[in-house]
Amino acid sequence: MDYKKPKWTDLFEKISPIIIDPKTSSITIGLSKRFFLFEFLKKITKKIEDDPYLNFISILKYYKVLGNLLHGSIYELHRDRNKGYFKDFFIDLDLYNIVKSDIERVYEINKTLNMTITKKGVIIYDNYKHNQFNMLLLTTHSGTWMPKNIKEKQHISNQTRYLEEDIATDKIYSNMVLKKAGIWIDNKMSRFICDYNRGPNKAIYSKNSESWIKDLWKTELSKKEKDWVMKGYNEFYFILDQLIETHKFNIIFDGHSMRDGKGRPDISFGVKFVPNFYMPIVSHFKKKFAKMLCFCSVEFNAPYSGGYILQRFHNKYPNVFTCSLEINKKMYMSKNRKLVNEQKMNELSDKVFNIFADY
Repeated sequence: MDYKKPKWTDLFEKISPIIIDPKTSSITIGLSKRFFLFEFLKKITKKIEDDPYLNFISILKYYKVLGNLLHGSIYELHRDRNKGYFKDFFIDLDLYNIVKSDIERVYEINKTLNMTITKKGVIIYDNYKHNQFNMLLLTTHSGTWMPKNIKEKQHISNQTRYLEEDIATDKIYSNMVLKKAGIWIDNKMSRFICDYNRGPNKAIYSKNSESWIKDLWKTELSKKEKDWVMKGYNEFYFILDQLIETHKFNIIFDGHSMRDGKGRPDISFGVKFVPNFYMPIVSHFKKKFAKMLCFCSVEFNAPYSGGYILQRFHNKYPNVFTCSLEINKKMYMSKNRKLVNEQKMNELSDKVFNIFADY
């Protein structure tokens, strides 16, 4: 999908056809009332232009790219989380319960956020603050939700998926935005439906495309199902592009976890797409992490150097500070990797947060 960003006059015309071109309407407005209405709408437009959140939401609404979406303050959405309109918004009850649980958790951390939620489970938590260090945080692999019609077409079990999905990374990384400043994009959909950190031709896994599962599909997705999946993929990247257009970020950070494997460190920074100017800062993060996690190994690009999202940003904006982090699951999960150790996970989250506390 290729979208051209609208001029504000275009948006203005959408909300004010009578004022912009009164002869196209049969409604007659007196000159004085027209003047005051015009001034009022100018003030609204100015407010939208000056507020990145309103700017972002207005563009999404203008294009109708996301279909229906929920947006508002976390206070409002938390208040309404048990109401019918909120529950009925989601594709199924499983996704509703996941999002509801997330809102309840995040609300206890920060009650002043703005939020935008799509039907496919992409959640944008907005804690953007002018003239502060703002991070764009992504946890695209944290999701485990899968609609029933797609799940029935796969061989893979929930237990096997659980070993590859980035379990609890939403909880590990989120405080960097929730307790400081920036925007966090979380994804509740499993990467086994669509991997948002792959290029469009590889986003839906195919037979033998992944080393950990030889034959994922019992039955191939229909064209209609593939179109539905890729519509969500395109929506996700449209959101990313609009956030970059409407906000200014000091760093774009991609948070992941990795399976324990031979030769893999405890922590790995992906620095392939970090501009050289910022490498001293990342080296400082690396040393700081190694000091906090006594007797733990912290490396660069071992084994992942950075995924498609950061590559895409780097190609479009080569001077933007982009970085990824992989945390070995042995750092916060049980030996069989089937359970999260809540205490270890919370301690790890605090350490991740403290790395960026000085910025």
